[in-house]
Amino acid sequence: MPHLTVFSTSPLRAAALAAALLTAGGLALAQHTGHAAPAVTPARTMAAKLPLTVLSATIVAVPPGITETSAHLTLKNPGSTAVVLTGASSATFGHVMLMKTTRTGAMTGMKTVPTLTVPARSTLTMGPAGDHLMLMGLKRPLKPGEKITLTLKAKDGRTLNVTATVRKP
Repeated sequence: MPHLTVFSTSPLRAAALAAALLTAGGLALAQHTGHAAPAVTPARTMAAKLPLTVLSATIVAVPPGITETSAHLTLKNPGSTAVVLTGASSATFGHVMLMKTTRTGAMTGMKTVPTLTVPARSTLTMGPAGDHLMLMGLKRPLKPGEKITLTLKAKDGRTLNVTATVRKP
């Protein structure tokens, strides 16, 4: 974990500077054995952005009065580790669910799942006939062409803001 060591000729002065940094930057004081002065480290893991590229992102336009719709995204993961999505959110909707399409013989259905995975060095395509984000509790009518922000959340705590365009089906 990265840290900042505060050095001073006076331990009291170093402690005062560390305290000032704590107040200004949301940092926590950490003790380091063998150092004459206290060190400052981040209080929590900094919110890192997911290493995904958004190739496409759309939300299906719905008629007035309809309060749920779906988001279709294509996400590319150039990294060597799979990215496990555990949720999503949007200020425009009450809640967002991760959905997986299931097929049993001639029957097609959907079910809520706890995760969707973007494989390493691969893509995850969420579309009308497959996995997708179910957007529930629409707070206002959508207009074709408008941009809506969705925030994807990963298992490791990282997030990614995605701008999706509202499109007619």
